[in-house]
Amino acid sequence: MQIARMYKLAKGPAVKARTQAINQLKAVLVSADPNLRKELAGLNDAELFRTCVRLADDNKSDGNGVEAVLQATRITLSLPAQRIGQLTEQIQDLEGRLAWLAERHARSCSLWWASVRTRPSLC
Repeated sequence: MQIARMYKLAKGPAVKARTQAINQLKAVLVSADPNLRKELAGLNDAELFRTCVRLADDNKSDGNGVEAVLQATRITLSLPAQRIGQLTEQIQDLEGRLAWLAERHARSCSLWWASVRTRPSLC
């Protein structure tokens, strides 16, 4: 049970950090350029995060004005989207480990219970 506690201890902050990153991304999106918002409007959350990861390109142009603001917005949307992806992978990994532990524990309990039921009565 100590192993499960450790995994749960790691999972809790990862879930909280992912929620914060999602909120951050959506807050930036609210104040983003209307054309960019319109481009991203029809996407579900998973598609939105994947699309936002790809928004920041390697074009490091030092433009000015509206183009520079749009590029900064794209980068600002990309960073939390990358974090969301990383945290989602961590959470899924921890959930898989917890499920494996639960399955292993359930198997050992059922084997113990089967041996108790088949053992001759001591009376």
